[in-house]
Amino acid sequence: MKTEQYNSVIMACHDRGTARGMYFIGRIQHRTDLGIHINNGKTEEISTGSLAGMGIQVFTEEGNMGFAASDQISVEVATTLFDKAAFLAEAGSGYQSETNREVYKLKPLQRRVEVPLKYPHDSMELGEIEERLRVLNQEIGAMDSRLSVRTVLRLTNEEWRIFRSDGTDVIFNTPRAFIFHSITAKSGEETATTYANISGSDLGILLEDEPQNRLKRRSQKAARLALNLLGAPKFPGGNYKLVIDYALAKGLAHEAFGHAAETDGIDSSILGENGKFRKGMIVSDQRLSIIDGPLEGDYAYQPISAIGTERQTVRIVDHGRLNTGLADIFSAHRAGVEPTGAERVESIFHLPIARMSNIRIEFDNPIPVDQAFETITAKDLYRMLTEAGLMVSGEKVLYLTGFQGGQVNPAFGDFVFNCSAIYELSEEPVLYKPAIFSGKILSVLQSVSAALGELQLDAMGTCGKMGQGVPSCGGSHYFLVIDQNPDVTIGGE
Repeated sequence: MKTEQYNSVIMACHDRGTARGMYFIGRIQHRTDLGIHINNGKTEEISTGSLAGMGIQVFTEEGNMGFAASDQISVEVATTLFDKAAFLAEAGSGYQSETNREVYKLKPLQRRVEVPLKYPHDSMELGEIEERLRVLNQEIGAMDSRLSVRTVLRLTNEEWRIFRSDGTDVIFNTPRAFIFHSITAKSGEETATTYANISGSDLGILLEDEPQNRLKRRSQKAARLALNLLGAPKFPGGNYKLVIDYALAKGLAHEAFGHAAETDGIDSSILGENGKFRKGMIVSDQRLSIIDGPLEGDYAYQPISAIGTERQTVRIVDHGRLNTGLADIFSAHRAGVEPTGAERVESIFHLPIARMSNIRIEFDNPIPVDQAFETITAKDLYRMLTEAGLMVSGEKVLYLTGFQGGQVNPAFGDFVFNCSAIYELSEEPVLYKPAIFSGKILSVLQSVSAALGELQLDAMGTCGKMGQGVPSCGGSHYFLVIDQNPDVTIGGE
């Protein structure tokens, strides 16, 4: 990997740290990006980008920290950055800045993790990639003249090398790729937009049959949904028994719960009390667990933290009980939990903060499903629920599908999400326009009563926090059943 060539730069940092008697964490990054946008069969944009640079955090013995970064990598640059960061760290004592000595407790780590790429990002000519995307785009548009389709491909090849005063030296790569369709149906003044995507590590998402067939099924299903939403009525607001798909479950796990579990914000989190993580609190049915951790091949895969420690798989909720937080080295002790390697950064220009990777909701003994998720219709879901005794004929149950973002207040656990569509389940399900899905996260977790299907963990996105955007992913079983709760509401007219 490219980051292996900088031994002299790392040695220069060690020499500087020894000479000045200061602790440091260094990060070297190499990144290349390719993006292609196809809009209704025409190439709208082709963009490439690259970044190579380094950043250094320097700590005084008292625990003051300074940071400096550059988009250049050399012995001279490393020495200059070290001195700038050291100056800032030493200046902190004069301003009575908050100190933190937790980095001095870290144990050295030597590790190299390379994700092998079957189809590297440069293994296909750009023109061929563009043409394949155009075909995918036009296939969806050809389904109906009322459809407009925008297709985006993004490939990122990223390498990191992280090193510390204690001899830690880790190298890893985080390659990722996705194809994303935004599908809009339009009739007169009415429009409806749905989405379909797949993600992975490399160009295999464009070349291999399995991901392409999965994307085709998802795209066709999303296009039919967009068309059917034209003219669909609105559903009256209220509290109902719900079934949500894995993408909405990922939204709940990530936005409404995961952020509240990040220990750098525990002072203003519903999961904290007097600045401490509320370990042991019962938050859900004992069959439910919420887990975050790296999965190789996943869009948000990261095996090593941004300070050079192993990223752990964390059972935030373990069978209904709050277990531990997503803890970075700088806030874990204050929150009363052990560090879990949760540190991530967007680039070498950013400081590490606690972040999720792949977060998922797991439920014991889910009802088996013998179909692929993409092939399941609302009518199929009704049959599965009735056969499993999870609903009876005449019972009003709503199926919410597709996560389209939302807002969360971690201090109170309130969430407001948008879905793609709502079905009232019956032998002949009725489709309604999407509406706000809102409530209190602890209430909705406590109301999850069943799950159907295997785990589906590829609901992807970009997580924004403190000005940094990093890849996120996750999911749950195909479907979660949520009992009627006055604190969980579906909006309407």
